[in-house]
Amino acid sequence: MVGFFKKYPALIIFIGVGVLLTVIFVFYEVMYNRQNRKQQKAYEELNKSSWIVELSHEEKEEEIDPSEQAKAENAKKMEEFLAKDNNASEYRDYVYGHPNFESYLELNKDVIGYIRIPDTKIDYPVLWNETEDNYYLKRNIDGSTGYPGCIYVQNINANDFSDSVTILYGHNMMDGTMFGELGKLYRRKDFREEHPYIFIYTMDAVCVYELVETSTYSDDHLFAPYFEKDGDDNFYFTELPENAQMDVFKRIKEYGDKGAYIAEETNISEEDKLIILSTCYGDRRRFVVAGRLLFYKEY
Repeated sequence: MVGFFKKYPALIIFIGVGVLLTVIFVFYEVMYNRQNRKQQKAYEELNKSSWIVELSHEEKEEEIDPSEQAKAENAKKMEEFLAKDNNASEYRDYVYGHPNFESYLELNKDVIGYIRIPDTKIDYPVLWNETEDNYYLKRNIDGSTGYPGCIYVQNINANDFSDSVTILYGHNMMDGTMFGELGKLYRRKDFREEHPYIFIYTMDAVCVYELVETSTYSDDHLFAPYFEKDGDDNFYFTELPENAQMDVFKRIKEYGDKGAYIAEETNISEEDKLIILSTCYGDRRRFVVAGRLLFYKEY
């Protein structure tokens, strides 16, 4: 045996390093999955105990105030939305229910909203940190560090979804949690056709977005044109221009992804508001899903 070691030292070292790396990888996978399962269970339990279902429009027998034209038009869009689809009863649950944000804020004051997409695992609070852009990239809602992190908005965006474009980030988890299903599901035509809506819950309203675009994109920031350099060559964010939604939509469209989806007859204007769901996707790429605000309903 000693002679074998002396004769093939490089092979022994190679095998030893391989075994060590395998052990490290297995340990990492076990801890990675254990941490993720723990966080997903916490999300599920919090969701079950913190969801409020309101009475529907008909049950309340409310009347729309015609003097408030914008609100009246918005309410009309909501009723048309609920009436036109075979899944009206399911969508009513999404429109007339919302999180009890007090429960979430007791756990973490950085919670600014909630995102739900029917028939997916995407059912999470959304966080925003005032001091660090990517604070929740590898930090969980309970303050622990590591995966899966949180669904979050960088602080270059407003914390109330009022910007013309708001980008939400989440990890592409291997088990499909967080934003791990985006690239898999939204590449499918049947899924896009059957699930054209994204539901965002702010502190005072549910906002319903319709799917307008899906594509891969480079790992360049979608707001890259709005950054400048200071005297020390450090980048800083300036501000979103008035036509940011039009610009971002156009740049994603022109990226050239052969598998991209663009909704027919979609023209983005300065009156529109977009959300972008963004996750890592392969080598130095991202997968993005864009939704345009269709209507909102205040709680």
